[in-house]
Amino acid sequence: MFRTQALLLAAASTVAFAASASAQAEIHSAQTQTYTIEAGAMQSALDAWARQSKRHIVYRIEDVRGLRSPGVKGRYSEFEALSAILAGSGLALHRDPSGAVAVSRDTAATGNGGTALAASAPQVTPATDPSADGDSSEIQDIIVTARRTQERAQKVPVAITAFTQDTIREKGINTATDLQNFTPSLTVLGDVARNQETFTIRGMGGTGGVGTGSGPGVVAYFAEVPSSVSGPGNFYDLASLQVLKGPQGTLFGRNTTGGAVLLEPARPKMNTVEGYVDGIIGSLARKSGQAALNIPVVDDRLAIRVAGQFDKRDGYVTDAITGRDYLNRNNYSLRVGVQFNPTDTISSYTAASYIHVDEHGGGSILLSVRPGSPYASVLAPYLAQQQAWGVRKTALSTPTFEKARNFLVLNNTEWRATDTLTIKNIVSYGRSQSTSATDRDSTPLPIADLLGAFPGGWNNNLRTITEELQVRYDNGTFRVQAGGFYLDQKSIGALTFLTRNPLQAGGILGGGPIILPPIAQTLLGVNGPLLPALGVQPDASVKGRSKAVYAQAQYKFTPTLTATAGFRWTWDTFGGDITSYQDASSYQVFNQLAALGLVTPAQAAQVIGLNANLCTYDAFKAVAAGGFPTLHYPNCTKPTFNGKSDGPTWQIGLDWQADPDTLLYAVSRRGYKSGANNPIVTLFLGDSYPLAAVKPEKVTDAEIGIKRDWRLGGMKARTNVSAFYTWFNDIQVIQRAAIAGSDILANAQKARVVGLEFEGLLVPNKWLTLGATYSYNDAKFLTYTTIPIPAIPSALTAAQPARDLKGVPFSFVPRHKFSLDGRIGLPIPASEGDMGLRATWSWQSSQRVAPDAQPFDTIPAYGLLNLRFEWNNMRGAPLDFAVYGTNVLNKEYRITANTGYNNSGFNNSIYGEPAQYGVELRYRF
Repeated sequence: MFRTQALLLAAASTVAFAASASAQAEIHSAQTQTYTIEAGAMQSALDAWARQSKRHIVYRIEDVRGLRSPGVKGRYSEFEALSAILAGSGLALHRDPSGAVAVSRDTAATGNGGTALAASAPQVTPATDPSADGDSSEIQDIIVTARRTQERAQKVPVAITAFTQDTIREKGINTATDLQNFTPSLTVLGDVARNQETFTIRGMGGTGGVGTGSGPGVVAYFAEVPSSVSGPGNFYDLASLQVLKGPQGTLFGRNTTGGAVLLEPARPKMNTVEGYVDGIIGSLARKSGQAALNIPVVDDRLAIRVAGQFDKRDGYVTDAITGRDYLNRNNYSLRVGVQFNPTDTISSYTAASYIHVDEHGGGSILLSVRPGSPYASVLAPYLAQQQAWGVRKTALSTPTFEKARNFLVLNNTEWRATDTLTIKNIVSYGRSQSTSATDRDSTPLPIADLLGAFPGGWNNNLRTITEELQVRYDNGTFRVQAGGFYLDQKSIGALTFLTRNPLQAGGILGGGPIILPPIAQTLLGVNGPLLPALGVQPDASVKGRSKAVYAQAQYKFTPTLTATAGFRWTWDTFGGDITSYQDASSYQVFNQLAALGLVTPAQAAQVIGLNANLCTYDAFKAVAAGGFPTLHYPNCTKPTFNGKSDGPTWQIGLDWQADPDTLLYAVSRRGYKSGANNPIVTLFLGDSYPLAAVKPEKVTDAEIGIKRDWRLGGMKARTNVSAFYTWFNDIQVIQRAAIAGSDILANAQKARVVGLEFEGLLVPNKWLTLGATYSYNDAKFLTYTTIPIPAIPSALTAAQPARDLKGVPFSFVPRHKFSLDGRIGLPIPASEGDMGLRATWSWQSSQRVAPDAQPFDTIPAYGLLNLRFEWNNMRGAPLDFAVYGTNVLNKEYRITANTGYNNSGFNNSIYGEPAQYGVELRYRF
């Protein structure tokens, strides 16, 4: 049998879970062994007993906090040793008929599960694996921190999908895109830069970015610190991964309208050396590995945990011209955690994490071209060729790439001032740097290419500081948590960009693209009918700041009926500046055109003199005002943009623990997302135009749910169901009517989402486990009339009238999603280990990706089948072996959408990973 890593890590990290223990059992055993347990903290003594006896034990953190044990040395039966450890402590020993062992100060408290218990378990089963030893087929709980304290997931009145590290490994979750296949109501939005992933839960998500406002609808947290990192290198050596649904703000540092994704790293354990090494070899030349080592330094006081991972494999899309592979994997991560407990009442966790990504990106596929658009004639043959190639081959004009470096250091210190009062401080410093080259037209033509940053520079180079102070009071009947949160984010150094677009017949401010006949292409020595112009952004900066105060209180009217109320107010400010010009070298081709007689020398001189190093935004302003552009780099003005907003968040709820296995709850929440601005609108239409400023997004929901564990004869089952209705006011959306090639953020007046979520687990016996998830989300706009945009000659933008989009469904929200998971244990002797076959099927219905009708405006429904054979604890050794297959039916499915058909005249997409196979070997010590 193999360990449930989440529970094992919980033992020394004071992770808590509730359990039932009934009649006191016999405390003597016929078998004896030698115990060596030093006198000291009671929690450490209980953990040592669990390790030496190889028994599972549960206890309340509050019950053992501050207690000392006399220890035990000598030969004893397991319960004689445990009784000696508990001597004089006031703790009582309990054991239920299944053999589970618990200690508590109050026998009644262990019956209702109302207080969290800590688990110490050297060898226990995974949360979804029924077989531990003997006849055990219990469904284990995952410890979650949804309410900023450690609790059993089944006792928290919040819709949560939670994973242990073992579950993450078994389901092959390496990125957020993988995570969405197994999480109800979660969608991960991608772009033609594959690792730029954005979470959306129940139709709510998205972000406007630093400087422009519009905070994230869903925030990812690492060890309680908000993080913007969502790509590869995050999902390893975790105690748990939790997806919280619905507005979160009255308990969390950063307010959100859609939910939160919590990554809880495995924290260092006291007094034990342990770890693991895991390696994978697979198709597409995959080589992947991860490892962790827990090092105790000072008994009960100081421990260190070091972990790391790397993932390399070839891409699954090939460039037909260059042979370059796209959508490969090449990343590594390092993590160091230090747990320091100077006293029995102070615990301090410090962690440093580094993620490095250097991948080829790319791989986008041209899907359609709009007839009559500016590039229709030149794109048509490339579209025909792409259709002949299929989705695993492309040809791009830019050697695309994605590079990123992310560093985070944090400290989470908790002081248990009294038995009822706890003070916690969480501070972090982060650096995030990234640059990418993308080919947004997915052809060898220079139509819309981002070439990345200046050599040695970054597209994004951000420094983030967060500080959160929280105070928690809990006397068992009344619990209140209050705190303040501060986030300061700004660019460090210039943000630089290089972009490439076709030259216009009259320069950047006039005419259509220059399309050369074949003879001119030959004479000029160019590859293709379009001449490229290079746009340069030598300098830009952004900044954003968020401040908030919050409080949430819980009151138990009875031991089983609890009311919750919370409130928060948030203040946001944002802004930035930018400089841009047209590179002079792009226009020297006009001298060649003049030499060939295609233009006159006077025309060439005029175009070069006007456009070489022309200050882009100053030129737009001049032409829009009826003037003539005159400013050239470095004499450009620096347009600035800024804004601010504030708003409330609240929650009110009621939950009833009807019996130890049944929790019912009802909750209503208000979510707030920061207002924003559109710099491009301000530039061309002024800051008083209705689209310049974006209003804050306000969300109100109502949710009811039931969490229930069942015993059906000899079978065990779990069913969690929630239903919700969400109202939106001024929901923030992307209006796909661009100015100067830039999409704009806007407000839809009213919208709603109606939904249902289900998660179930059935364990008929120790050989079979069946799981299922399902979500239904009906998300649509109730009132949405777009704001018209006038014709802007200087921005090459035609007039765009208002459109009524009432009744249009949300983009990137499948109405139905489900997953089915089954594991069959194979009948081998217990001494040989645990062997089983696992199959997982995930499916989602079609989803709209654009509010306006166009080709490929919907991603069709698709399903993915993963298979896994696993042999854990091989021959009784701490060794796990697995053979896996992902997407074994080799389904072709889209994971991104660039819906520019009605705007730029074409659209494209990235497709998901093909079938892959491999073997995995894991050694635990």
